[in-house]
Amino acid sequence: MKLSPRRSTALGGALVAVALGLTGCAQPAADASDPLAGLLAEPGVLITADSGSVKPLKYTEGGSGEMKGVIPDLTREYAKRLGLEVRFEKVSSDAVIPGVLANRYDVALAAGDFAERRKTLDFVDVVEGGVVLVVQLGNPAGVTGRDDLCGRSLAIVKGSIQQGYADEEQQACSAAGKPAIDIQGYADGPTATLALQSGRVDVEWSDLAVANQLVKDSPEEFELAGEPELLAPYGVGVPKEKPELTEAIHRVLAEMKADGTYDRILAEWGQESLALEEIEINGSDF
Repeated sequence: MKLSPRRSTALGGALVAVALGLTGCAQPAADASDPLAGLLAEPGVLITADSGSVKPLKYTEGGSGEMKGVIPDLTREYAKRLGLEVRFEKVSSDAVIPGVLANRYDVALAAGDFAERRKTLDFVDVVEGGVVLVVQLGNPAGVTGRDDLCGRSLAIVKGSIQQGYADEEQQACSAAGKPAIDIQGYADGPTATLALQSGRVDVEWSDLAVANQLVKDSPEEFELAGEPELLAPYGVGVPKEKPELTEAIHRVLAEMKADGTYDRILAEWGQESLALEEIEINGSDF
């Protein structure tokens, strides 16, 4: 039987303790009762991965590596309750899930809880999610929804659910004999928004929380186009072979919901409308 690194350490410590005990200098063996033992890349540290580009949910700014937002605050709290430190690793959106599956990171900080992703990850859902189209103020391209994307230039974040939707719309344009969509993929949300701001694209397909914040911060530059679509919630993505870690995160997040900490953190960011009624594992219908 192959021992995990943590259990191997515990066994080695026990043997040392026996040897020292013969001289009256025994030391306690390592605690092997920790339910998270052997599940983390670095003992005592939860390493999370995210693009950090979804303001106000999870973002960095001003060249700082500090991860801010609703979800980092929730993460710091549930990690503390698990007795863990948190390390936020900022990577491109399309590198998050592959990195988690390769065990470079312990969890995806928060990603859309979609059926395709649930083939390899379990999700502890944390906040509601959605998407919406964003255009320059005045909507010069005349985009009012998905049906108007044919022949337009569209900014999306690579690896996002919007990329999949854009590919679907591209096929629909082709089937209808309409001009193709000029789909332009970017590493993160701010870069996609910059493309819209500078006129390199006609429209951006954005996360709902990001778009609402963008219009709030810059009403003289941007507006929403068409109706938002409420989609899968954001969830903490954990590899399926680590159910103990999934269950531990779910337990403490449910405690935070029950004692009011969860709702307080969302209220501090003005995001009460994104609160889930119940913290679930793989609770999405999408």
